[in-house]
Amino acid sequence: MDDPDEERALRALGTALDANAPVIRHRLRRFPEGTPFLRLRLPGASDAALFLDGRQWIYLSEPGRGTPVTEFAAGQLDDDPEIVVERLMSVMGRSEGRGWTPGRLLRALAFGVGAAALVCVLSGLVMAILVGGSGYVSEASTRGVYILAVLFGLIAGVWVGVRRWRRLP
Repeated sequence: MDDPDEERALRALGTALDANAPVIRHRLRRFPEGTPFLRLRLPGASDAALFLDGRQWIYLSEPGRGTPVTEFAAGQLDDDPEIVVERLMSVMGRSEGRGWTPGRLLRALAFGVGAAALVCVLSGLVMAILVGGSGYVSEASTRGVYILAVLFGLIAGVWVGVRRWRRLP
């Protein structure tokens, strides 16, 4: 099969992934020898590749922490892309999510609190310089700078803490 047909089939499969499994991120890539494939990424699972071998869709996952390599035939080229996506979801969805552990929670909280403190101090410093340089020094403006600095720090701390929670093993 020539490359334009393979790419067309991979793009149709990518469209089916967008419609039926939006949590799976995908990107059309090429192996070093030039064969196109879809790079699949499901948050919380190892990355995988989906490619055509003759007229058969082959799914190949990368080994992750404690997860073996998974390889299976996801269907034929003539199969409906939605059916192939359902088969992919049944295999990709099997990977267990990371469980709750006190160490993981502590690390996420530490990153969040650290980021909150840094953003609070830096934003407070920048706003104090800007407000003081403009000549608006009063008790109300000082209080406003403190409130905004704490608010920015809380927002940044929550954002960093959630991001670290999702990424930590």
